[in-house]
Amino acid sequence: MQHLPIASPDPIPLPGPVWLLRTLLLLTFFLHLVAMDLALGGSLLAVFYRLRRKSEFARQTARDLAAKLPVMMAYTITLGVAALLFVQVLYGNFLYASSILIGIPWASVIVLLILAYYGFYYAAMHDEAGAGVRVVGALAALLLLAIAFIYVNNMTLMLTPGRWIALYRRHVSGWNLNLGERALIPRYLHMLTAAIALCGLFVVLSGIRQRTTQFGQWLIRQGAAWFAGATVVNYGFGLWLLLSLPARIRALVLGANGVATVLFGAALFLSLAAVVHALMLRAGRRPVANASVCVATALAAVALMVVIRDYVRNGYLPPGYQFGQLRVVSQTSIIVLFFVLFAAGLATVYYMLSKVAAARPAGDPASARQQKA
Repeated sequence: MQHLPIASPDPIPLPGPVWLLRTLLLLTFFLHLVAMDLALGGSLLAVFYRLRRKSEFARQTARDLAAKLPVMMAYTITLGVAALLFVQVLYGNFLYASSILIGIPWASVIVLLILAYYGFYYAAMHDEAGAGVRVVGALAALLLLAIAFIYVNNMTLMLTPGRWIALYRRHVSGWNLNLGERALIPRYLHMLTAAIALCGLFVVLSGIRQRTTQFGQWLIRQGAAWFAGATVVNYGFGLWLLLSLPARIRALVLGANGVATVLFGAALFLSLAAVVHALMLRAGRRPVANASVCVATALAAVALMVVIRDYVRNGYLPPGYQFGQLRVVSQTSIIVLFFVLFAAGLATVYYMLSKVAAARPAGDPASARQQKA
């Protein structure tokens, strides 16, 4: 470890035990990941359905997604800040170094977020998908894709300090990306496809609320197809990602670590179960029951993959690096205050989402016309 350019951990002690902070990191990242998947996947599906201008159902779906994207973005950013703070607390000497090395792209994330946010608001305020709305919506989706790519670069670079010196010598001003990382592209594609799949479930739930209408039934079939198709494709990207990992990291989930291996197998099983229920949804069988099981198993699989991701991240840490090196001075009052505010924040989010869910659906936009999926 002494041969790697890794700074010493922050001398400021942690306000709570490492296990607690790691648990909060996983929890907040899971919540952020769900919101991010809905925002990114929703922006891409909105672009897709805006292009299907001859279908009234497609146009209505694009309008519904566009109306919700600003809210999804707000949750993505808010929950992402919490997760990023916990990463900085636990892995600050890694994250700060990688952030400096890709400083220009990393700093541009704020500008890209603001522009994407404005783009989603513009599209949400213009129901009719004219050429301007289609262009703005597509550009906003591209901005989210760029932000995701920058994040994947930083999250992989922080784990490979052996590359830091070479990147610094290449561009000392921060014009770097971690393009030499074998896992970069499969990890990015794995994340992107998962976002489309999870947003497909969101479309399913929108259809469940209107399942007695033609439009609702169309939404269920469309959302189930998106989820099942994207998930099956993602098995390929997941295998690519697994094979691109260093052998010692790959071994963690393939037998070397019993807990990680069991979690990996459980995640695969749950995702397969979700696909099966999505296919039954597509066939029109027991929509409420199958949608409930599909959503529950899919979210459970995502939660397990978040934990497995933590195993992989810690497997990258240099030999000799231990969390025990981090000083801890527990501040009970701060921890209690955090949990109170966190619970209040989750309650507020639940209240807001319940209000959105209680709003009257748009209804069947083409009840006078028979349309086929």
